Amino acid sequence: MKKTFLFYTGLILAVVVSLVIAVNLKKGEMDANGQTKRFGRNLQVLTNVQTKEQLTKIMEDIANSLGVKCNYCHDVNNYASDEKETKRKARVMLKMVLTINREFINWDGAEIVDCYTCHRGQTKPQAKSASK
Repeated sequence: MKKTFLFYTGLILAVVVSLVIAVNLKKGEMDANGQTKRFGRNLQVLTNVQTKEQLTKIMEDIANSLGVKCNYCHDVNNYASDEKETKRKARVMLKMVLTINREFINWDGAEIVDCYTCHRGQTKPQAKSASK
């Protein structure tokens, strides 16, 4: 009986310790607002990005589409910072693009909308009216 008690006590202790470790590891991936911090970044929209290389490619495509460098949206001393309005606006724009592609352009073979669709290498979208 004593061996069984010690066995189950040890098992319960191991489970509790494992849960505490798992919760602390998960907390380490979140910032104060509960946002995911992967690759040392404050990712709130591009949460499905799996590697740092994928994230870098996406960021380069965005920068090229707007004709800017990283420092246009980011504090290059702290890329996770949300201080710049341009970074906060970029999140809104990314959500818009993702929604358009998911909700309105979701058929096979359809061309997707991306930053370049409207920006064409400039920071302000290049609006053009339809031909009459």
